[in-house]
Amino acid sequence: MMLKKTIALATATVMVTSLLAACGSKEEAGSAPDETTPLEIRIFTRQQAPEATAPDNLILKELEKLTNTKMDIIWVPVNTLQEKTKVTIAGGDIPDVMYINDPFDPLFVQSAREGAFWDLTPYIKDYPLLKAFPEGAWKNSQIDGKNFGVPRPRPEEGGGDFPLIRKDWLDKLGLPVPKTADDYYKVAKAFAHNDPDGNNQADTQGIIANVSPDGMGSFGWVEVLHTGISTGTWTLKDGKLSLTQFDPGIKKSLEFMKKLYDEKIIPADFAVIKNSQVRDAFMANKAGIMPGAVNLSWLTLSTLMKVVPSADVIAVDYLQGPQGPVISKTTGLFGMFAIPKSVPEAKMKRVLGFLEKTVDVEIANVAKYGLKDVHYTREGKDPLFVTSTEKAKADNIADTGNNLSQIFSIYDKYFYAYYTGIPTDKYERNKKVIDERTKVSVAPLPSGMISETWTMVGADLNKKIQDLKIKIIMGKEPLSAWDSYVESLKSNADVIKATEEMNAEYKKVK
Repeated sequence: MMLKKTIALATATVMVTSLLAACGSKEEAGSAPDETTPLEIRIFTRQQAPEATAPDNLILKELEKLTNTKMDIIWVPVNTLQEKTKVTIAGGDIPDVMYINDPFDPLFVQSAREGAFWDLTPYIKDYPLLKAFPEGAWKNSQIDGKNFGVPRPRPEEGGGDFPLIRKDWLDKLGLPVPKTADDYYKVAKAFAHNDPDGNNQADTQGIIANVSPDGMGSFGWVEVLHTGISTGTWTLKDGKLSLTQFDPGIKKSLEFMKKLYDEKIIPADFAVIKNSQVRDAFMANKAGIMPGAVNLSWLTLSTLMKVVPSADVIAVDYLQGPQGPVISKTTGLFGMFAIPKSVPEAKMKRVLGFLEKTVDVEIANVAKYGLKDVHYTREGKDPLFVTSTEKAKADNIADTGNNLSQIFSIYDKYFYAYYTGIPTDKYERNKKVIDERTKVSVAPLPSGMISETWTMVGADLNKKIQDLKIKIIMGKEPLSAWDSYVESLKSNADVIKATEEMNAEYKKVK
């Protein structure tokens, strides 16, 4: 396995070297484009809707007018995005703008360090809307202190998978909003066994969530609840980084999960259910707690109310961890746009000008909602509050907007408070949750720290760790197996080397 990975990395190095040679020749041959003519721009980006947006789409044509461009968009379905990204970078024919889902993907990092992409750091000051992005979005996408892409900014509060709770069930059973691990156990047990839906059947789940092959997935908040630290591979204690799995709170979270499983408070098949099944069960009035971003409280409630008109769903403001209130911040970005060095400097600046326009409120709203007063109307001054028209349905603006919003989107502090159709009172309630989280949220470790050793072995180790966790929760392994495995990790040569490398990286970036 190690040999195969080494060969793959070596092959990627050769590909990147070839790419750099191609970049140099293209840039030397380039000439400054005419600023008055439409900018011809090839864009590689994610496809969020079932179908790609056609080049003659009326909204896309309007956006071309507004941005003075002629866009050639390469739409890549989400399920093939990672592989297509690697193939495109390694192949060398990189479009003018390339969406990078993971700024710290090893191949992208290697390519950026070797000069295949523009270091945009010196240029951003000339683009006011881009410069105004939150500092975290820029810092958390840096490689070696440089920005090799323009982040797609997202608020640091409100995202992530933290509990959404049936408030009407709490009220019916006379329970307060849970904070501590013990609170969550009592509430979840009551939701599972005290007939909160009032149908006299044992058909509800206390908590419904799903795991991933290499982590606890949307059950990750349970580990935050017991450790009091932000989720992630590495944890900082006493000025040094170590694997989060070494924290004693991880074992406590396993005990907690095992109790939920043994007492039938979570689904028996929790280890294999999918995210879509989690949402479906919650919106079908079959579960009391589901993790999700704050705005999913309205997405789920709007469907639930068709079944139970008196239903209510709230997002919790924080968890009460061992050291006090805690909630994890997100990185503040959802991917970024990189520009290859094959693009001459003059054109690169025009591309940055284009990206500046993509975050303008009026232009971004055209991308998402269509033409103002044709496909949508604005409610008040809040740019998020719009009402779609029947014409929007006829022109399939929803799918078009899902795609084009992957390129055009605004930053709003309360992005995760809003969801299409949300009533003002629910929106204001969500905003208060975000404000409360801001007071106690824990920032993730600095981004851009890369251990070559962990890059090689981390994926396999994470899968082994997760496999053991599932076995312990389901009673196929004793809890003592966790202690034994943690001790073996502490003496694992790869883990020791990766820890040394990460601490060296931390000294550079802190």
